[in-house]
Amino acid sequence: MLPYSFIGSGTYVNSASPVAQNIALNDIPDWFYVKNLTNWGKASTADSAIYSEWFSYMAAGSYLQIGQNSSGTPSSVTMYAGQGTSGGFTFLDPANPTTYPVLVATSITPSTGVVLMANTGSIAVGDTVRITNAVDMQQISGGTFQVTAVSSNVSITLGYFATAVTAGLTIAGTASSANVQKVISSSYYPRARRVYYVTQATQAVVYFAAPNDFTPGEIVDFTIPVPFGMNQLSFQTATPFPARVLSVVNTATQSSIVITTNTSGFGAFVYPTTANILSSANPPTCYPAGSGVVPLNGSATIPQSPPGTNLVDAFDNRSQYLMNIGSSVVGAASTTMVWFAFKSDYNQALSNA
Repeated sequence: MLPYSFIGSGTYVNSASPVAQNIALNDIPDWFYVKNLTNWGKASTADSAIYSEWFSYMAAGSYLQIGQNSSGTPSSVTMYAGQGTSGGFTFLDPANPTTYPVLVATSITPSTGVVLMANTGSIAVGDTVRITNAVDMQQISGGTFQVTAVSSNVSITLGYFATAVTAGLTIAGTASSANVQKVISSSYYPRARRVYYVTQATQAVVYFAAPNDFTPGEIVDFTIPVPFGMNQLSFQTATPFPARVLSVVNTATQSSIVITTNTSGFGAFVYPTTANILSSANPPTCYPAGSGVVPLNGSATIPQSPPGTNLVDAFDNRSQYLMNIGSSVVGAASTTMVWFAFKSDYNQALSNA
């Protein structure tokens, strides 16, 4: 009997500013490791995370690691061992989601998306956080935002939110304090998205605070409570002309869709003040409402040729096991990393006490 069964392997390439990686797995691993294919044994190249591994007996976020010191020739490269308790490997099971601690923010500036925090915990670029009890800015309380930058124990940046503000969203004031909690987003599809801004245009642009799953051709609907304005956009599928997605943008700091609905004659979309938000606890929401014909090059009236129905907006459960490779183990900038995952065929915890 082999000690481990092979689950899978793969590679990823780090950008110039490496961010945490989520690796999809089809089973629960007992041993997971990553190795740097670019820097391993390379002369004159120091690397603190040349090899990192995790075992299921270890706590979430922890790791064992090998680094290397730079030297003049490959044969004289020296390696050293280390370990850590944060920024390492965290296995994510959708059936038993990880609960992260609630952290404190001392201010939130909408125009830049900067959230000042003396303790940023395990929050990394690409993570989703929920903001609650945003004093003086309850308009955004309960919302989830994707993090686009982190300055450890100084601040995090909600870049997608800031992009919506730049596009025209008006948020009164600056939050004087708030609670920030890292959360694992649901993998069930379709996923609704909270709306942060809608333009008044012949083909309206809808902005979100995290990457969206919508696809060209998809039919979407909205619920826009009265305090947010543009109530005419609500329940468009009940009219002869439902909102259909023409194009989708998901960049490093912008998430938006262009829809067929002409909002130029609608009321302006606004976020109410903290005082007024208490009269409407429901946020403005965009959600999938059905499949539609894929448009031709963003045309509001001409379908693609030959015509086709959008199949990538299927309603299904996309939940899967994930291994989060944190900032301490993800690897150096602009390097190729290889990962391997294994499951133990036999587990037994012994004690010699």
